[in-house]
Amino acid sequence: MRASCRALSAASWLLGLQLASAATGPADNGRAVRPPMGWRHWNQWNGAISQDIIEGNIRGLADRSRLIDGQHKSLADIGYNDAGIDDGWMACGDYGPEKYRYHSALGNPVVDARKFPDLSHLTSLAHELGLTAGWYGNACGCAAQPYPQCCSDHCDTLECFAGDINATLSFGFDSYKLDGCGAQRDIELWATMFNHSITLRRNTNTSTRAKPIGMMIENCHDDDGMARGNEPYYDNVTGELWCPFHTYRTSGDARPTYGSLMNNLNSTRHTAAGNLSVPGCWAYPDMMEVGVTASTASMHDCGRNGTDTCAPLTVAEARTHFGAWAIVSSPLILGFDLRDRTMTDLHWDTITNVEAIAINQDYAGHSGSMFASSKEMVTLHACDWKAGVSEQWPAWMAWTKPLSGSDARKSSAAVLLMNNDYAPATLSFVFADVVARGEGEDGSKEVSSCTLFDVWGKKSLGKVSGKGFTSAPVPSRDSVFLTLSDCE
Repeated sequence: MRASCRALSAASWLLGLQLASAATGPADNGRAVRPPMGWRHWNQWNGAISQDIIEGNIRGLADRSRLIDGQHKSLADIGYNDAGIDDGWMACGDYGPEKYRYHSALGNPVVDARKFPDLSHLTSLAHELGLTAGWYGNACGCAAQPYPQCCSDHCDTLECFAGDINATLSFGFDSYKLDGCGAQRDIELWATMFNHSITLRRNTNTSTRAKPIGMMIENCHDDDGMARGNEPYYDNVTGELWCPFHTYRTSGDARPTYGSLMNNLNSTRHTAAGNLSVPGCWAYPDMMEVGVTASTASMHDCGRNGTDTCAPLTVAEARTHFGAWAIVSSPLILGFDLRDRTMTDLHWDTITNVEAIAINQDYAGHSGSMFASSKEMVTLHACDWKAGVSEQWPAWMAWTKPLSGSDARKSSAAVLLMNNDYAPATLSFVFADVVARGEGEDGSKEVSSCTLFDVWGKKSLGKVSGKGFTSAPVPSRDSVFLTLSDCE
């Protein structure tokens, strides 16, 4: 009887897939028109999680007890509206004759009920608070204490794809992160099956939501090892962008150290150069490490000489990190414990800076990238999860992103100046490197003045004349974040 049920399930899916169109361009279901914002648990807890932790942070996103620019608002009110479970939810085992690691013999995902007794309650809570809820598949299956185990699955049959998709929709999840650890490495199949299933549920009115929305998909190396790779590409013949997902990882996992974050940030330059980070298909250098305290006490390769015990990011480091993710149009996904009042207080002004968020959410034809850097290099330590990895980085970097002029100042560009050195430094840039207003007699671009706005200070610097801008001394690993308007 089970065999016939499995055959019927597979046949039904195959028929549907033959009728469904393949997902090749940027996902067009209305999700991720701008870089997604939200929260996921992995950076702080890894696999040592529970439903209480996730639900507590869902409530944290919707909490309006704090002030944002003088008004009681929540993080959700300013855009952080997707709350996601990452790895560690599964009950590892050896299921059925194929000995699947976290899928049943029928291909259904097996949830660890000790950690998550009621996933439907979790998604319902998110929806009641005006949020969307995210899940995680093709998992690494790494569940840290109190259940130490890893169980990435070798199941790659249609039953497991169908089982995961049916469970995701039945539990009421709205977004799905696909890792690259298991054998289900076909992101286009995932997207096509999700689209087909959601369409059927809409047409038959069997959705768990009154108004079912399209699935938002993160490609976290799901296609690694396949010929087409993990990142999108433009077809050589049609020019169409292949991107059957909404966000895609450009890097390995971030570590809560400044050097690691520079590595991940740098990974976006390649995709920006190819204009591969666009609405509906955003390059993503991993979840943010702002406020994350996990693991740092056990790391001993930080400091100027690489011999100090690591500590969580300072306010200055976190601010620069946040600004960098904002200016390259990365998804802004928090990863610290929002119930931790100390860390929330410490970084509240950074993560609620609506001017920085507006830069992140704006799009005017390019996602943003580095345009200048120093020849002088500085050694940054703790650049990887392997201890003792150090790398050379420019002492300062300048990044820019074109803006649409939709804000009240009609801003045409944003600039982030980063001081990576161990000592304070004055930072500068030339206006003509960012905006152009004509050609001079010698053929060079001429820009003699711009009106500047200080994003971190939330104040206008007025009209700045001359060919560029030079800052006051900027502390180590801090930054200057500006918008430019009225350049002439």
